Amino acid sequence: MPSEARTGRLAVLSFAAWALLLVTAFVLDRGDDIGRLPALLHRLVTTTFEQRVFGVSGLLQSAAGLSIAGLIALAWYGVGDRILRIHAFRAEAAAGSPWPLELASRCLVGAIAWSAVWFALGLTHLYRPWVAVAALVIGVGLAARAAPFSTAAPRDAMRSPGRAALALVVLAPALALLSALAPPTMRDTLIYHFALPKAYVAAGAGVSVPYNMATFYPQGAEMQIVWAMLLGGVGGVRPAESAAGAVTFAFAPLLLLFTYGWARQRGVDPGWAAIATLMLAAVPTAYEVAGSGYVDLALAAYTALAVHGLGRWWVTLDRAWALRMAVGAGGALSIKMTAAFLIMPLLLVVLVRCAMAVRGGARGGRDPARRRRALSGLGIVTLGLLIAAPWYVRTWARTGSPVFPFYLDAWPGHAPGWDIERSQLYRSLLAQYGGATGALDYLLTPLRMAVGSQPDRVELYDGVLGVAFLSGLPLLLWALLRRRLDVEIRIAALVSGLMFFLWLFSSQQLRFFLPLLPGLAVATTTAAATAAPADSEHGRVLRWLMLVVGASTIPVVLAWFAAADPARVVLGGEARPQYLSRRLDYYAYYELINRDLPPTVRIWLVDMRRDTYHLDRAYFSDFVFEDYTFGRYLREAREVADLHARIRREGITHLLVRHDVLLDYARSPIVDERQSREHNLARIELLRSLLRDRARLIRSDAKFLLAELLPPGAEAQDRAGAVHAPSDRIESRGSQRTH
Repeated sequence: MPSEARTGRLAVLSFAAWALLLVTAFVLDRGDDIGRLPALLHRLVTTTFEQRVFGVSGLLQSAAGLSIAGLIALAWYGVGDRILRIHAFRAEAAAGSPWPLELASRCLVGAIAWSAVWFALGLTHLYRPWVAVAALVIGVGLAARAAPFSTAAPRDAMRSPGRAALALVVLAPALALLSALAPPTMRDTLIYHFALPKAYVAAGAGVSVPYNMATFYPQGAEMQIVWAMLLGGVGGVRPAESAAGAVTFAFAPLLLLFTYGWARQRGVDPGWAAIATLMLAAVPTAYEVAGSGYVDLALAAYTALAVHGLGRWWVTLDRAWALRMAVGAGGALSIKMTAAFLIMPLLLVVLVRCAMAVRGGARGGRDPARRRRALSGLGIVTLGLLIAAPWYVRTWARTGSPVFPFYLDAWPGHAPGWDIERSQLYRSLLAQYGGATGALDYLLTPLRMAVGSQPDRVELYDGVLGVAFLSGLPLLLWALLRRRLDVEIRIAALVSGLMFFLWLFSSQQLRFFLPLLPGLAVATTTAAATAAPADSEHGRVLRWLMLVVGASTIPVVLAWFAAADPARVVLGGEARPQYLSRRLDYYAYYELINRDLPPTVRIWLVDMRRDTYHLDRAYFSDFVFEDYTFGRYLREAREVADLHARIRREGITHLLVRHDVLLDYARSPIVDERQSREHNLARIELLRSLLRDRARLIRSDAKFLLAELLPPGAEAQDRAGAVHAPSDRIESRGSQRTH
C-alpha cells in the first residue's frame, strides 16, 4: 500500500508539472481565438440583444431538418440492430457491453448498410423523394421492432469530476449542432461534401460531376447527405441543407457514445470514461468537423469500431468480433482513402495473431479449433474490405485507376480536367501540411501539434488539437512499460501508434489525425486510472487535473462559435442570404448570378475556391488548382483576340475572378519565376486587355470581379474604372516580388 501511495503521489505531481507547462504554452499561443474571446462574446451578446433572434419560418425549417436527420439515425439503428442479431454477428461478450457502446455500434453498422443501398440506388437512377421516404419508413419500422439489447455492465455512481466532464462533453457537440444546422460555409463542404449530393439529387443518380475530381472519392458518408437532401428538399433549400448538416453531425455523438462505452467496457469507472470522452469532444478541430458537414468524425467512428473489434477478437477469437472489425474497416474505407492508415496496422495485428495461433498449434497441436478460428479472422477481415470495394471499382471503371485522382504516375487513369502533372502537384500540396523537413521536426511533431497547431495554417496542421493527449502520454507510456494495461488496451495503443507513424509521413492535416484519437483517449484514461486508485486522494486529484487539461480547449471552441454566430440563422432570426453574406465574402456575386443572369450562362470561376454548392448556374472551374487552365490559355495566347476566342469556344459567357490574387504581380499564380519580369508583365497585361477590351463589367470590389465576355467582334461597352483599378495596382506591387 505505501508503494502504491508513493506511485500515485509521483504520478500526480509529475502530471501536474507537465500539464501546467503544456497548458500555459498552449494558452499563450492562442491570441487569435482565446485572446479575442471576451470581444467575441461581447459582440455575440450585443448582437443577440440588438437584433432579432427568433423567426417562425426559419425555426421550423431548422427543426424539420433536425427531425429528418433524427429519423435517418433511427433508420440506421433499425437496420444495424437486425444485422447484429444475425447469428454470425452474435458474440457472447456483447451481451454484457455498456449500452452506449451497443447503441453506437448498431447505428454505425446500419449507417454503412444504408450507404451501400444508396450507392446501388444511384447506379439505377433512383434518387427520388418517394424512394427516400420508402427507405425511411422501412428503417424506422425496423427500429420500432428492435428488441432491447442486454447490458450487464456495472452501474457505478459517477463522482463530481465525471459529472463536470459530461457537462462539457454535451456543451461542445451542442454548439456544433447549431453550426451544422446553419447554411454550409466550409470549403470542402461547398466543393464536394454537399455540392456532389446536390448534383446527384438534381440528376437523380450518382453521376460523374465534370471537372470535380472528388466525384471519384469514396462517398459512404455523402450517401447519407443524399438521403437527407431528398427528404428535406420537399420543403425547400433550408430544410434540405439543415438535414444534411445534422445527419453528418450525427456521427459525432455516436463517436462519443462509442468512446464512453469502450472505456466502460475496459473496466474504468464512469468518471474516467467521461474524461476519456471529453478529451475527444473538446478537440477544437473535432468541434469544427462536427459542425461543418465534414466526414472525418464518421471515419473516426468506424476506426474505433474496427480497433475495438480487433482487441475483442484477439482475446476471444470470436467470429462475431472479427465481423465487427471488418465492418469498421470497410466502413472507414467507404468514407475516405486515408483509411489506409487504419487498414495496414489492422492487417498487421491480425497476421501476428494468426501466426501465434499457427505456431502454437504446430508446437502443441492441442487446440486446432482455436487455430482455425484465428485463421478465419484473417479471411473475415479481407472479405470485410468488400464493403468498400464498390466505390473503388466504380472509380476504376470510370477512370482506369481505383485510386484516382492520386498516384497517376504509378497507376494511370484519366478524366477530363486532370492529368499526371496535376496529380503530382496535388500530392506535393498535401505533403506541405505540417512543414516537417528533418528528423528534429518529426520528433517534435507531437509537441508542435499540441501547443502550436493553428487553423488555416498549412505549416501548422490546419487545425487545433490541444494538450490533453500529450499531457497524458507519459502516464500511458508508464503503464505500458509496467504492463498495467490489458491486452485490448495495448492493442488500441499499438494501432494508434502505428496510425500516427503512417500519418506522420503523409499529409499532416489535423483532420486526418482524428481517427486515432478514440483509442488513444481510452488507453490514456485507463492508464491514468491504474496510476492512482479511484478511491484515493491522489486518484481524485488526478481526475480533476485531467478534467482541467481536457477542458483547456473549450475557450477555443467558444471563440470559434462566437465568431461564426450561427444560432440566429438556425433559430430563424437571421435570413439565409444575410448569414451567407457575412460568412462568405463572395456570396453577393453568387446571389447576383443566381438572381439576375439567365439560365443559359456559363461562368468561369478563377481562383474562387471552386465553392459551387451555392451557385445555381452552369460553371467551369479547375479542381484544387483553380487557375490551371486559365494560366495555360494565357501562356499559349499570342494576343487578346486569341485568348478571347478560345474562352468563348468553351461556351464561357462570364468570368468571376479573384483579381486581388490573379492581378497582383507579387502573388499571382500566372507569374512564372523562371520567366523574365517583362514576360510576366506582358502576360498580366494580356489578362488586363481581356477584361478591359473584351468584357463588360457587371460588378467588382477590392477582391472580386464579375464580367460578361463580349461576343466575338464586339467592342467593349463598359470601360468603367472598376475594371481598371484592380489591374492598375500591378506596377506598384511588382517591386515586392523578388526573383
